[in-house]
Amino acid sequence: MLSKVITISQQKGGTGKTTLAVHLAMAFIKYHNLKVAIIDTDPQGSLGKWFMIRSERKVSNENLTFKTASLWGAQYESKTLKNDHDIVIIDTPPKIESDARPSIEAADLVLIPMAASHVDFWATGAIVEIAKKANKKILAQINRSSQRSKLIDKTKDFIKSLDLQSTDTIIGNRQIYTSSMGEGKTAVEKQRKGNAVDEIKKLSGQILNQLN
Repeated sequence: MLSKVITISQQKGGTGKTTLAVHLAMAFIKYHNLKVAIIDTDPQGSLGKWFMIRSERKVSNENLTFKTASLWGAQYESKTLKNDHDIVIIDTPPKIESDARPSIEAADLVLIPMAASHVDFWATGAIVEIAKKANKKILAQINRSSQRSKLIDKTKDFIKSLDLQSTDTIIGNRQIYTSSMGEGKTAVEKQRKGNAVDEIKKLSGQILNQLN
């Protein structure tokens, strides 16, 4: 597989972009033996804080590279990182709209996380439009949602109404995702088995299939 760039983008905050970014990164490393770079373009710096805690606690960063960049600088940074990484993941801030364009143009795949929520529906259109204009492959990811939510079917229908493909995996609103982040880790490092591990492992494989 040639080196690929995944941009995780959604103009609404609280959709779990950063949590998804680090969990996918560690799943690609752990289950698929890939070398991964993650780029933090969010001024809030949540991804950087996670990596700093990780480094301070001497958690292994083998095959993982962390960089920061502006939204406009992410395009250059990702091109450079592609030279010696299998996957580059760009984590973007909320409320970006047209500013997202450089990070989206750098992507081989745009991953759009959204909860089973009407508020998330309303926020998704602008990013989809930018990604479609850039002729990028797009995947919607139902994130931080219960499989039993009454809105799951409506969410799937909404994704179809935008003529988008979604992943086959719903990422649950599980405590292990956020608690592991606070330790500079991920669920796949904290647990050997469990629903979160199954979800992330399955999702990482689906995304790689889309990229190949």
